[in-house]
Amino acid sequence: MPWYAVEALDDAIETTKALLLPVEVRTWLKLAVVVFFLGGASASPPTGGGNFQFTGEPSGPTSDVPISEGTLVTVALVIAAVAILLWLLFTLVGSVMEFAFVEALRTREVHVRRYASDHLGQGLRLFGFRFALFLLFVLPVAGLVILAFVPAVLSGTPSIGIGVLLLLVPVLLVFGLVVAVVDGLTRNFVVPVMVLRGGGVLAGWRAFWPTLRDQWKQYVAYVLLRVVLTIAGGIVTSIVGGIVGLVLLIPFVVLGGLLLVAFGGPAAVLSSPGALALASFGLLVVVYGLLLLSAFAVIRVPVQSYLGYYALLVLGDTNREFDLVPELRAEIR
Repeated sequence: MPWYAVEALDDAIETTKALLLPVEVRTWLKLAVVVFFLGGASASPPTGGGNFQFTGEPSGPTSDVPISEGTLVTVALVIAAVAILLWLLFTLVGSVMEFAFVEALRTREVHVRRYASDHLGQGLRLFGFRFALFLLFVLPVAGLVILAFVPAVLSGTPSIGIGVLLLLVPVLLVFGLVVAVVDGLTRNFVVPVMVLRGGGVLAGWRAFWPTLRDQWKQYVAYVLLRVVLTIAGGIVTSIVGGIVGLVLLIPFVVLGGLLLVAFGGPAAVLSSPGALALASFGLLVVVYGLLLLSAFAVIRVPVQSYLGYYALLVLGDTNREFDLVPELRAEIR
C-alpha cells in the first residue's frame, strides 16, 4: 500500500517551487499578508528586557502615588478584554484568509481582496466553528478547575485541589489534543473541500468524513509527519527570523543611541522621562515590532506554501474528487 503522506513530501517541494519561483516580489508580499494570519505569524522578541531594574537613585524628585486594588483589577480586566477582542479579530480574519490561501495555491495567482470577498461567508462560518471548538475545550477546563479548587479553598485545603487538578492533567491533554487535531483537519482538508464544493463547515465535514474514515491510516501518517514538518519549519523560521531581526535591530539601536544623547543621556531619561522621550522611544519599538512581524510573515511564505500543498496533495491522493491541483499534480508527476 502506498503511503500518500510520504510520497507527497517531495512533490510538495516541486509544487511550492512552481508557485514561488521565479521570485516575484509582489506575489511574495501578497502571500505574506495572507500567511500573517494563518496559525499566527508570531515573532516573540527577547524577554530579557522585562527583567531590567534601575537600581540607582534618581536625581530628580519622586512621589509615590498609591494605586488601589480596585484600580489594578480594572486595568487587568481592560487588558484582558482588549487581548480577547484582538484574538477574536485575528481569528476572524485568519478564518477568511484560510480560503484565500487555498485559492492562491489552487490557481497559483494571489488576489487577496477578491478571494477574501468571494469566501467571506464561508470564512465567517469557519470562524464560528473554530470559536465553538475553542469553547468546547475551554469551558470543561474551566469547570474542572472550579470543581477542583472551590471546595478545596472553602475547606481550607487548597493542596487537595492542586492534587485533583494534577490527576486531571492527562485527561485535559488528551482532550486538548483531540480539539487541536479536529481544528487542523478542518483547516487543512475541510476548507479545501468547501472551496471545491461550496457550503459551510458541517457540509464540508460530511463530504470529507467518508474519505477520512476509509483512509484513516493515511491521515494518521499525515498528522504525524505534519507535526514533524511543523516543528522543522518553526525551527528554520526562528533561525532565519532571528538573523533578520538582529540585522533590522542595528539601525534602531543607532537611532535609540542618538535619541538618548539628544534627551540628555540615559540617566536623564531614566530619572525623569518626558512625554516626548517616551513617545519617541515608543515609536521606535512599535516600528521595529511591525517590521519584525512583516519579516517573519515573508519568511513563513515558503514554509506555509509547502505545508499547504502537502495537505492538498494528500487530499487529492486519498480522493480524486477532492483534487484541487490536478494540472499541477500532472506537471510534477
